[in-house]
Amino acid sequence: MFRRKFLRGACGAAVGLPLLESLVPRRARAGGTPSAPRRFVAFACCNGVEMDRFFPTSPYGALAAGGLTGTALEPLASHVGKMLIPRGIHTVPKGFGFDPVAGCDHVKGAGHRLTAQQLDPGTLFAQGISLDQLIASRLNDGGRPALNLHVGYRYEGTNGVVSYLDANSPAVGESNPWLAYQDLMGLSNLDEGALMRLTARRESVLDLVERDFTRLKSIDLSKADRDKLDKHLTAIRDLETDMGEAGLIPCTLPDARGAEIQAIDGTDFESDAQYKTVGLMQMDIIALALACGANHAATVMWGSEAGGPVFTWDGMSHQYNHHKLSHGNTMDDCSGGTVDGYLDMLFEIDRWYATQLAYLLDQLDGYDEGDGTVLDNCSVVWMNNLSQGKEHNFMDMPYVMFGGCGGYFRTGEYVKVTAQDDPKNDVDAPHNKLLTTIANAVGVTDDAGEPLTIFGDPAYAEAGEFDA
Repeated sequence: MFRRKFLRGACGAAVGLPLLESLVPRRARAGGTPSAPRRFVAFACCNGVEMDRFFPTSPYGALAAGGLTGTALEPLASHVGKMLIPRGIHTVPKGFGFDPVAGCDHVKGAGHRLTAQQLDPGTLFAQGISLDQLIASRLNDGGRPALNLHVGYRYEGTNGVVSYLDANSPAVGESNPWLAYQDLMGLSNLDEGALMRLTARRESVLDLVERDFTRLKSIDLSKADRDKLDKHLTAIRDLETDMGEAGLIPCTLPDARGAEIQAIDGTDFESDAQYKTVGLMQMDIIALALACGANHAATVMWGSEAGGPVFTWDGMSHQYNHHKLSHGNTMDDCSGGTVDGYLDMLFEIDRWYATQLAYLLDQLDGYDEGDGTVLDNCSVVWMNNLSQGKEHNFMDMPYVMFGGCGGYFRTGEYVKVTAQDDPKNDVDAPHNKLLTTIANAVGVTDDAGEPLTIFGDPAYAEAGEFDA
């Protein structure tokens, strides 16, 4: 595996580059196209889904776009060939009080889904590392943590986090795209003067690495590599422009706090009004981070468990937040009245999230790596904390996967991974086996260099992988 190149500029700024075959040593090229790195992305949503209209209408087997018509997955039809839907998975440790572990069902769903670990009875944080951080610790240069991002208002505690560095060590997602972008591009290490110039003049990060960029352009790159480089740098420019137009990068800095990058609106980026805009930016950042090799694992958490925005855009005109709608009630504690048409509203929300995910997949699929695209070398997983939110169900979980992870997964299929006739069961398909499968697909090994046999708390998790 070949490490990504970086443009290094003044003040320590760095711009990661996609894999350019012209820069691979000739001896390596003679052996064929270098193997692209494999990555993992968790697209994490909250409060469950409208189960009756979520999964394909077609039988198990090969997927086709027609089988998604009328379902929440229809906006993802253009990626049906790279889609894999494992049906019949239940979360472990189990909810509903089935397993004697700490936490309410929302907290369990949040803490268990990437860890398959119990929660600490005192803190209610997971008692083990999450899949994304395990991947990052094994595959990232220097063991750099996974890229963890958040969209919208984040609750304190377990309901606002999905990633864990270790037991009782939550990795809180960054809600501010500008701060996440600084870290990705190496701008968090800029001195006060350079940061002031960058922000006040809206100077592009590319301008800070202009000398190295000019030198790179002088190298005898192939046309394919030149096109790839231009696409990557154009994406960076476009992302910066979008941030400026959304008001997340001020055109000028206050005199008293000239160098403070946090002169952005301190609350606006978490508001419902910015939910879609910030979400698109966070997904752009994820795509850039994976394409340039800055990270092998990323999570984006939308909203918070038992919360979420009031959806009033893209044709939706809801009056109640996502959690209230998940229970069909005007109050979070279900003490209010019934919300008429709430199932249709939940269906709208599910389809909206599918549309956002399609945007991320488009970005990842736009980066060619010789042996496929970045998406082909990923496992992107749409996941939720619950299946049906109203009853806090942890069975028949709505997992939808994209990307073959370098050929590890058979995509374009709808498969039942439980041996039971009814996928809504808690018998033989614990979700930790999905996490183990993904870890091995990405290339994580145990201390002996062998594939993982189990991920999660062995008191509740099961060994082995799903055959998908």
